[in-house]
Amino acid sequence: MDDEDVPGDAFSTLVQSGKNALTFTEVQAFVKDIETRPTDRLINDLPGLMALGAAKYQLVVMVLRKKTRPDAAEGAALLERLADLAQNAEDASVQSRARAFLTGIRHRRRGST
Repeated sequence: MDDEDVPGDAFSTLVQSGKNALTFTEVQAFVKDIETRPTDRLINDLPGLMALGAAKYQLVVMVLRKKTRPDAAEGAALLERLADLAQNAEDASVQSRARAFLTGIRHRRRGST
C-alpha cells in the first residue's frame, strides 16, 4: 500500500510522522512515538498505521507485537481493536493486515505453550 492512500485517521500526527519519515532519525522517532503513544490514541490511529507502506508497516508490527504480549497491560484493548478492524475496516488491505497480525499472534502463543 502506498503511504499516500492511508485510510483512517490519516491526519493523526503519528500517522503523518510515519508517512513522512525518510531518514533513520525520523524513522527512529516514529517508532519511539508508537511505543510511547497512549493506548486510547494508539487504538484510534491503528487504521492509518495498518495502512502505511510495507517497510513502515513492519515497524508498526514490531511494536504491536511487544504491546500485545500476554503480560502487556494494553494488549487486550489493542487486540480487540485489531479484531474489529479485521472484520469491519473499510479498507480491504487494513482488514487483511489486521487478520494476518491476529493469526500470527495466535500461532506464536500456541508455539510458546
